[in-house]
Amino acid sequence: MPNPRRAFTAGTVALLMTLAAGCGGDDDETTTTTGTTTPATATSATTSSGGTEDVRNATTAFLALLNDTEKTSVQGERTTDNLAQWSNLPDQLFKRAGLRMDALSTDQQAAVLKILQAALSSDGYAQVTGITTGDGVLKDSGGMDLDFGADHYWIRILGTPSESEIWTIQYGGHHLAVNISVKGDEMTMAPTLWGAQPASYTTSGTTVEPLAGETTAAFAVMDALDDEQQDAAQLDTTITEIVLGAQQDGKTLADEGVKVSTFTEQQKELLMALITEWISPLAPDQAQSKITEAEDNLGKTWFAWSGETIAGQPIYYRVQGPSLTIEFAHQQGQGANAGGITHIHSIYREPDNDYGAELS
Repeated sequence: MPNPRRAFTAGTVALLMTLAAGCGGDDDETTTTTGTTTPATATSATTSSGGTEDVRNATTAFLALLNDTEKTSVQGERTTDNLAQWSNLPDQLFKRAGLRMDALSTDQQAAVLKILQAALSSDGYAQVTGITTGDGVLKDSGGMDLDFGADHYWIRILGTPSESEIWTIQYGGHHLAVNISVKGDEMTMAPTLWGAQPASYTTSGTTVEPLAGETTAAFAVMDALDDEQQDAAQLDTTITEIVLGAQQDGKTLADEGVKVSTFTEQQKELLMALITEWISPLAPDQAQSKITEAEDNLGKTWFAWSGETIAGQPIYYRVQGPSLTIEFAHQQGQGANAGGITHIHSIYREPDNDYGAELS
């Protein structure tokens, strides 16, 4: 079936071009993409449509390449504590479990990437590799190095790949934590943390912006609101960081902002384009049902904002509905952890279904 990512309206495309012009280089021959080339260990990215059998087979094939010591490191029990052992922090500041990519052989690395290709859409896989490649760019930038690196990402399997029992794949490191939980023929990637630093970089003549869609589509929604709706959307307190990030499992946020039930049809379409940006990294067949559920619940959804409403300025935004919570924040302030629009933290959660809690 076709990728469920919806096409932007003409206004959104124009906004994307404006943002790209502000973030990219000044070479007229440079192109812009939300993806990137995969690391040297990757084969061509052939993602599945969403069958969990492909994910299970790819994971089983990876585990078969490990010796007993490596399997002991990679596999763990699917406990609450193990599921929560992820962070956006670099390795120097957070102790991770599993095996890091630079500790694996070329064949083992390729097998890990095949797991991601099976579980994610082509857009989702490109987003992962865009973020990890960016961490290599950050390492090479000459600033503070807290153990950054394009291959400093960890793979862990919690539970045993099964046709009927629930199990979870964790892949992450600095600015990335993908949690893919599988049970039967259903799958979720909640919670997943997407980050980027730098948010835009150029490699081989291509400007890569892993979270460009999530940024641009949000400004398109805010720009479409009338003055009264924009005032309602603005949070009373300035927020510069996501609230429901790492180690915040089980917590919720109060409904704040503007009610989507007040939106016009065009405004709802723009919001659905934004929501689709967040859901479509999951394999298409799995993503489509979640997109439909989000659309069915638009009347119970809220959209909140903190910051300026001009593209290219640091912002925080939130989308909350019965089936999802989305947060996005530019890291503002001073020092190495700031950076404004060049440094992003974001989170996608499913309030009652994080780590597949409600998978049948």
